[in-house]
Amino acid sequence: MKKTLGILLTAAFLAAGCRSLAPVYNIENKTVVLGSGVTMEQAILAGGAAKRWTMSAVRPGLIKGNLYTRGHEVTVNIPYTQNSYSIEYASSDNMRYNAKKHKIHPKYNQWVRNLDLAISREAARVH
Repeated sequence: MKKTLGILLTAAFLAAGCRSLAPVYNIENKTVVLGSGVTMEQAILAGGAAKRWTMSAVRPGLIKGNLYTRGHEVTVNIPYTQNSYSIEYASSDNMRYNAKKHKIHPKYNQWVRNLDLAISREAARVH
């Protein structure tokens, strides 16, 4: 009886530590009102830097963002216009991404939400 209880408790503990995958969260054409003297490109670059993303301009209208943290890596594409932007999943490493189901470790979605909030904050600033 004790052995069975021990096995069940161990199995429950291990199962609790495993997170299920979540649908990939993308931001699509989010419209923002820019503060005076702010460009969308500046808001995206500053928002990414504030959340420790490495941002690089690919071409006018497209920025690539990379986040490296605790052995995980994610890359997003951020297409933008003068008053809107999107955040789109590009690739990841060590995030258990399932391409068929378009699911990923839930931490990815949290990082994208935080990036989105940081970009929105930077866009609203007055320079």
